[in-house]
Amino acid sequence: MAVDSPLFLFVFLPVLLGLFALCPARGREALLLGASLLFYALSDAASLPLFLASMAFNMLMGLAISWAGGGARKALLALGVGLDLAFLAWAKYPLFLAAQIPGLEGLRALAPASMPLGVSFFTFSAIAYLVDVAGRRQDALADPVRFGLFLAFFPKVAAGPIARCRDMAPHAPTLEGLRDGLTRLAVGLAKKTLVAAPLGRLADQAFALPSAELDMGTAWLGLLAYSLQLYFDFSGYTDMAVGLGRLFGYNLPENFNYPYTAQSVREFWRRWHLTLSTWFRDYLYIPLGGGRAAPWKVQRNLLIVFTLCGLWHGASWSFVVWGLWHGLFLALERTGVGKRLDALPRPARHAYALLAVGLGWVFFRAPDFAHAWGYFKALASFSFHGWDYTWTVRVNRETLCMLAAGILGSAPALPWLGERLGRLMPLARGLAAPALLALALLALAAGAHTPFIYAQF
Repeated sequence: MAVDSPLFLFVFLPVLLGLFALCPARGREALLLGASLLFYALSDAASLPLFLASMAFNMLMGLAISWAGGGARKALLALGVGLDLAFLAWAKYPLFLAAQIPGLEGLRALAPASMPLGVSFFTFSAIAYLVDVAGRRQDALADPVRFGLFLAFFPKVAAGPIARCRDMAPHAPTLEGLRDGLTRLAVGLAKKTLVAAPLGRLADQAFALPSAELDMGTAWLGLLAYSLQLYFDFSGYTDMAVGLGRLFGYNLPENFNYPYTAQSVREFWRRWHLTLSTWFRDYLYIPLGGGRAAPWKVQRNLLIVFTLCGLWHGASWSFVVWGLWHGLFLALERTGVGKRLDALPRPARHAYALLAVGLGWVFFRAPDFAHAWGYFKALASFSFHGWDYTWTVRVNRETLCMLAAGILGSAPALPWLGERLGRLMPLARGLAAPALLALALLALAAGAHTPFIYAQF
């Protein structure tokens, strides 16, 4: 069950909202934990025991770390983080490691039948919790209900945001929170079904073509479609997660701030997948020395962090190279080249960032290096099969509208315009979210449901 599925939208969520409204305040956390575990079981029943085991282990380890002192605390932290990383490696990487390292073929027999739902996200939340408890920035939770809800809260368990324990402080639900939550839910569902889904079909067509049939125009069109699809798919999920959290009195962290308006790769990562980038900053980059070390160490740290960031996304060399690609650009921007980029006109800086990030998406989307290389050759080939071919086979009126909507929606122009029009026409502003929700539900009824991309990581 996904948060954009009919079962969730028409059965699970309405029933839970009704029970939540009737439940006394002291029992609401237990109700939400039970609902979250039911959500997990309906989504990935086979992995529920593993999820519960991880939950119990990290709660007990957090308590042990909080009670220990000095060297014992450090040893327990190393043990806890090490076992969490070992669990993540077992869940995601045994087949990859068996294929790459001679002598590890036996790992294939140990691989799980499928990757547990949300394992990359809840494991990183658990590691952050243990580190914060060890650093006395977070009190260890002795209440299994509260700790379980921190890891299992159903809006975020499948694909984030990667919440810290402090992000899960409950607040009394309000009518304003209910209104804002429903609005974010409608916006996120519309992003997913009305924009990301049709753009995904266009991107799939382009990336599925053999290199010999892929001309330059189609390749760039497919790359644009995929860049927008990925943003609207993932930010749509985040909007839904944040909106669902507000319905129940939780303020989950934001994940996006118009990343395609960035003027450097460094700025892009201050706007894209914020909870992941801040996790790597706080728990890996800064412990390695951060930006205050010698210049060569800073560049080394960036390469390490983003190579691991790529590996976090998936068990393939394509993801590793994608992470290394970003690490190289970030390291380059730390040199004199970065100062020269800063001196360029704003449109040139924006074009540079879009090109650097966009070309990196080829590695992210392509299944292997051969496919990525063929796609890069098509992007630079100057070959063209004619407008009729590209127009009739690749593009229709729907995708043209969605491309335009995607380009406009990836910049803050629409919220700015909506705010000003809302002052002039308050009724229209109030009807915007219900209209979006109705259109999104119609698209779902027509078969627009596709899995969220980041739920696969």
